[in-house]
Amino acid sequence: MNLIRIVIVSLLLISFIGCASMNTPSSSLIETKPVIKIGASGERPKDHIIFIPANQKFPVEFAIKGNVFNEPSTSKVMVSFKQDLYLYKYWASLDGKTWVNSHKLMSVDPSGGFDASGGKVEVKLNLVQ
Repeated sequence: MNLIRIVIVSLLLISFIGCASMNTPSSSLIETKPVIKIGASGERPKDHIIFIPANQKFPVEFAIKGNVFNEPSTSKVMVSFKQDLYLYKYWASLDGKTWVNSHKLMSVDPSGGFDASGGKVEVKLNLVQ
């Protein structure tokens, strides 16, 4: 019984420590980190912000993998966003100043299935309202 308590308390402490390191970036982050435009070539600093401008097409690669397939397959599609988006680690911003956890800004809803016509995979990416 004591072992269970120790394990539970340890897990709680680890989760609190993990949450403490998740401080929201300040509004001045964009002034202190290099901003790299999506699709830019060349060397990138290890710690940088990705900038995806509104209406700029960029590639998204989809992959189908798994032990049920004879071989994996990938496909690239070109997409663009309706508005600017900044990404830094697991943070996202629409203006480069107000940062939120990316899952609080955008929801990702993958789905898929098979029917007589073949397979279908769909990914919905929406701004959280």
